[in-house]
Amino acid sequence: QAFTVDGASSRTITFSQPDEKMVYFDLNVADFKGIGKVIVEASGNGENASFEIPIDVVNPNPMTSTVQNIVLDANGSETIDLATFGIAGSNSSQIEFSTLPPMNFNGRMKYLIRYPHGCVEQTTSAAFPQLFLSDIFDLDSNRKRKIQMHIENAIRRLGGYQLPNGGFSFWQGQGRANDWGTTFAGHFLLEAEKKGYVLPLGFKSNWVSYQQQVSKQWRSRSDHSDLAQAYRLYTLALSNNADIASMNRLRETKNLSNESKYRLAATYALVGQIRVAEELLSNASSDFKNYRHNYHTYGSESRNRAMALETLVLMKDKAKAQEMAKTVAQRLSEK
Repeated sequence: QAFTVDGASSRTITFSQPDEKMVYFDLNVADFKGIGKVIVEASGNGENASFEIPIDVVNPNPMTSTVQNIVLDANGSETIDLATFGIAGSNSSQIEFSTLPPMNFNGRMKYLIRYPHGCVEQTTSAAFPQLFLSDIFDLDSNRKRKIQMHIENAIRRLGGYQLPNGGFSFWQGQGRANDWGTTFAGHFLLEAEKKGYVLPLGFKSNWVSYQQQVSKQWRSRSDHSDLAQAYRLYTLALSNNADIASMNRLRETKNLSNESKYRLAATYALVGQIRVAEELLSNASSDFKNYRHNYHTYGSESRNRAMALETLVLMKDKAKAQEMAKTVAQRLSEK
């Protein structure tokens, strides 16, 4: 039963002539979600009438979840006492096992599987991880269908951001290319192509031409990010158009940031020059805090660590990659 009447459930009214009168009843909503029904019955002067009114009952409170983290030793066991809360029937529980610190994969997957929208960075950020969800999770057909639809929508949407010169604007309709957004969106589209998705007509040739032009013109200046240049060079190598001359020029730049060293090392790893990559990282540190270009590259400490982890994987440095993966997982589990 969805509703109970607060007070008397019937009222008596009197008419001396044909007229309309209002009668009010207060209803209490039960612990219920769905379509409730209220039946109104009226009788008088030997006549009877009734009317059924459907009322949609929606819980106004947001979804709430609690998380328990448990560390088990080898061959260990643990008993978990699950106590549900909220409306009966709306509760569910999930369990994850991982050799890394927990990262709430299930919750993050629900957040990720959504329609991409917004600026070029937001659109790309929403769609990019969806390319790899099926590599990590055993997804049902409905989720796979949603992911495919969202990725295809993102690809079409990003096609509207690309300018005639090959760069990508921050918002559709703007005439100026966004530096990081152009590389980020291009990176996503390259990876989407590897997964079998069809790219916008003429995207790759125009984008490669733009990236090559900008990489050759780039100079180390206070208002330009060396990380943006390193990332641009990485995506050029990923598209099989490595700009070795610009890579060498960036490697010789003074005061190269740690983030740039890791991304440039990844670029050298892509073209098979592991020795140069190792040399770049030999004087790099693992401190990724307060990087001066986080604002311009839409980054964070966690993003920079994740990019460094990608470099270590490409270099097949399993020990350091495992250590970095644990750090990334630990930081994500705290959020």
